[in-house]
Amino acid sequence: MKKLTNVRYPALQWLVCGAVALLITGLTSCEKDQGPLILNGHGDHGHSCDTVVDPPAGDTLSYNNFIKPMLAKGCVQGCHNPSHPKLDLRPPVSYNQLVADGFNAPYVDPVQPESSLLIRHLRGELLLMPQGGPAWSSEKIDSVLTWIRQGALNN
Repeated sequence: MKKLTNVRYPALQWLVCGAVALLITGLTSCEKDQGPLILNGHGDHGHSCDTVVDPPAGDTLSYNNFIKPMLAKGCVQGCHNPSHPKLDLRPPVSYNQLVADGFNAPYVDPVQPESSLLIRHLRGELLLMPQGGPAWSSEKIDSVLTWIRQGALNN
């Protein structure tokens, strides 16, 4: 197996290591999974983007089923779309923008989750996001923080 020393982005290195660890242990997830984070209701993935759902102990928070829809609803509608000069958070590109392609990427830091730019903006420690919109609840921010702590996986 090739060493990861040539990986350009530290967050990406952690993501690759985390993904390999999940594959080795058999813990995988898929966008079409109907796991514990999907609530029957509305939305593209069967849940409201305002609903905060904690994964059962040992389960990984799903980016595709939970974090990505929250970003789409809370960030894309206001600013973070193709016209934004630094960060496009539309569903098809949001993950890559957060970890590798965005102007200040990586916006997430699995090694120091509390220091992640995304968390600092959501908490208002930097420019409060969403700018001009209602601040996210502490529960929603904690869900994003949990996802980052779990390795910020694209699952």
